[in-house]
Amino acid sequence: MPMLSYSQEKTKEKKPREKDLLSLEFNMNYSMVLGKYGQTDKTTNQSGYAKNGWVGQLGLNWLGKRGWGLGFQYDIQHNGYKDTAANINPYGTKYPLGTAGWINNYLLLGPVFITDFGKVELNVKALFGLIVAQSTNFNVQNPIDQSNVSINATGFGYSVNVGVGYRFNQHWGLNVKISYLGGTPKATKSYGQELVGWQQVKDTISGTSYNIPIYSAATKYEIKRTVSTINTGIGVIYHF
Repeated sequence: MPMLSYSQEKTKEKKPREKDLLSLEFNMNYSMVLGKYGQTDKTTNQSGYAKNGWVGQLGLNWLGKRGWGLGFQYDIQHNGYKDTAANINPYGTKYPLGTAGWINNYLLLGPVFITDFGKVELNVKALFGLIVAQSTNFNVQNPIDQSNVSINATGFGYSVNVGVGYRFNQHWGLNVKISYLGGTPKATKSYGQELVGWQQVKDTISGTSYNIPIYSAATKYEIKRTVSTINTGIGVIYHF
């Protein structure tokens, strides 16, 4: 009888964890400059004079049933200038760069793949969108009063992210990430012919003096740079 009773007892099956449809993640990363972004050659208009800095990333992921989905990410990036840039005026300008450095904002969207192996989670993204860059690399000279004019640059931004996470419980996890972040910001500024003063002219025959207007030349600026960094960091992820 005891053996019969034991054999009739139902075995409790472990209920699999339901797939998360949404997750929110935040990472702080160390940003390492690559290529022309960190170049300091003032004889070319491609040098960025950037040094290593940091990137903050805030991402929202929506997933389908098979681990594929859509990711949205906002990045804010700061790379200061190298020490040699403080007194260097960029190619074609007369004003020095100073010490402010770069501040880049990214709005990115693209496919994401997230899968888990028990409590370990793999997170891969390829994102594309917009970069808005602020840097004295994009400053121009006003041809009317010769002042230094600051311009924001915009362009195509892109990122590839690979992260490995560990889930502590149903909602919270720790995420370690490596990513490539880049963009091609461009700033444009146009000045038409503007009245900048008057010049007195004397007629050599009649002796009469009169004033003629002086106009500045029409000027158009177009400045392009390339942002390129490898970023590594750690953060948290919350599953809804």
